[in-house]
Amino acid sequence: MKKLLCCLILPAALQLKAQQPAISTDFPDPTVITAEGKYYAYATNSGPAGKFMNVQVAMSVNLKDWRIIGDALPDKPVWGYRDFWAPHVLYEEQLKKYVLFYSAETVDTSAGKAIGVAFADRPEGPFRDSGKPLIVRPGFEAIDPMVIRDPRSGKYYMVWGSGFQPLQIREMDPSMTAFAKGAKIYAVLPAGADKDYGRLVEGAWIDYRNGYYYLYYSGDNCCGVGAHYAVMVARAKKITGPYIRRGTVAANKSSVILESDAMMVAPGHNSIVRDRGGKTWIAYHAIPQAAYDKKRYGRVMYLNRIEYKNGWPVVIKEMPPAIAVRWTDSVTISAGYRKTAEGETLPVYGAQYPRLLRLSTGKWLAGYTVLRNRGYRKDAHGGLELEISESSDNGRSWKRISTIADPGRDLDNAQLVQLPGGDVLLAGRSVRWQESYRLPVYKSTDGGKSWQLLSVIDANEGAPGTLGTPDKGMYEPHFYFLNDGRLAVMYASEKHVTESPSYSQIIAQRISPDAGKTWGTEIWVAHTPGNPLSRPGMPVVDRMRNGSYIVVYEVCGPEDCGIYYKTSANGINWEKGLGTFIPGHKGAPYVLALSNGNLLLSSNRGTVSVSRDFGATWKKQEMPWKHSAPFEADWHQTIWQSIYPFGNDTIGIVTSRKRETGGHAIEIRFGKIENARDF
Repeated sequence: MKKLLCCLILPAALQLKAQQPAISTDFPDPTVITAEGKYYAYATNSGPAGKFMNVQVAMSVNLKDWRIIGDALPDKPVWGYRDFWAPHVLYEEQLKKYVLFYSAETVDTSAGKAIGVAFADRPEGPFRDSGKPLIVRPGFEAIDPMVIRDPRSGKYYMVWGSGFQPLQIREMDPSMTAFAKGAKIYAVLPAGADKDYGRLVEGAWIDYRNGYYYLYYSGDNCCGVGAHYAVMVARAKKITGPYIRRGTVAANKSSVILESDAMMVAPGHNSIVRDRGGKTWIAYHAIPQAAYDKKRYGRVMYLNRIEYKNGWPVVIKEMPPAIAVRWTDSVTISAGYRKTAEGETLPVYGAQYPRLLRLSTGKWLAGYTVLRNRGYRKDAHGGLELEISESSDNGRSWKRISTIADPGRDLDNAQLVQLPGGDVLLAGRSVRWQESYRLPVYKSTDGGKSWQLLSVIDANEGAPGTLGTPDKGMYEPHFYFLNDGRLAVMYASEKHVTESPSYSQIIAQRISPDAGKTWGTEIWVAHTPGNPLSRPGMPVVDRMRNGSYIVVYEVCGPEDCGIYYKTSANGINWEKGLGTFIPGHKGAPYVLALSNGNLLLSSNRGTVSVSRDFGATWKKQEMPWKHSAPFEADWHQTIWQSIYPFGNDTIGIVTSRKRETGGHAIEIRFGKIENARDF
């Protein structure tokens, strides 16, 4: 509903069969109709190439190829002066006129929005306003009109609204210039009834099918950097209701049938049209994901088929491409240490827990754990340390450039992130077991060659032995950026195990307002009310192509280290509970969102899986490393894996690979992303 201009930008992702927009310039709140053997689309004020129009009108002969042909309402009404929103057009046979309904800002700005009506002899216009609005309401109550001829009674009804008020419906007078005398207003759907998107409802459209009136509606923020929008549906046996929301009967408790996906953000404000072949289509606007990433928020028009299945509409959409991974060569990053600087033989350990980061310069950093001496219990100078290696040839060779130690403590669980200004942060876990647990953050201003302590995300301190039986530690920090640029971190925490209610372990989140210098209050992401033995941990977060975030994690305890996931529109608010189980994986998951919309998932089991539907289903790939023994007999063969893109069609999976001589080495196995023959 804002004046926004945009040109479509599509990413050059691998083999991406992307859904193309029907109209690729700013064309919000579209209504599509059939008229005189053609298709016409009408949209909120805007226009291509900066040519402003009050009501845009476009024409197509096939629903695929569209041409904007002009302004359907070239002359403003005497009562309105701006914000010509959400036009709806129908042909009234008795009047032999095309009728345009729309909302606009009234000249008396204190009166609020109003809904007007205009008439034309042809579908493209020009439409001339009737001279006065049908309805004026404060705020956003008089917006988004849609008029339907009831196929049962033959009467016309207008549904409109609503901002934070209910959607409303009322019978129209046959003249189309007034409501029917004495007609009652029915509040058909309240705002705030749907989870996730129902805070505000608007953009109503009614479609009659198989004895039901289907009320489509959208919420709750159509536009801009905070766009959070989706199409929902309810149905009724009578046009005036009562309407039953899909979420009240659906297994997932959601009324949503269309939301952000791999290629678009905030789809909504739809219309329904049937083509000449009898197929049903939904027209709606959305922000292309590639444009959104570049802070361009124009809303373009998309079309998808609708099918009614099991009594409810289903949107038929194109999916990301079916892919498979073909594993190729491998590279060793580090084998760790076998002797101290003084020549003393160390316990067999090698190197473990690898995490990589591609810098803005094109170089790669690897952070991982090494054993530099006999451990802090026997040596006050420490045991586990972090080592940093660098690659200048896209991961094909590596050299050690620095180490990070926390004297007298074990330091591991490295994770790296680069700030917009170029500085690199590293988070880790620093431990004196059963007495002191910290999550320090180190900063490097020279590409990883030197490090300084910047902050501590969280800590739990006690006298020796007081934080054990059970342990009360914290582990496995993972950085990611929120939509607004703030740095966030998730980690596993045992701090609440002795509280009431007790939680053996939870996944916690904190947000930094100042690029890692300080950290906000603890936010709970995953826990199990009433089951204190469940242990969600090892979280990994990524932002998917649809703009939403996905977090994957293990749940040990009764769940036997199975892998679960949750999604969040903003990376901050997550549903309560344990989330959704992912079969075929166990322990220490890692997720990567590819630019083509697919997700890749790995775990300690050594399996890699791919999802085309944002985590709803997963398909196993060939294992990057062959195990010599079943996972159940030896789970240490490939552990603490992580996955990274090394180009449009290349990934690298990094693991701590068990050696025959003992300990582990950090290895990368590269893989080619290819089209899948079967999915």
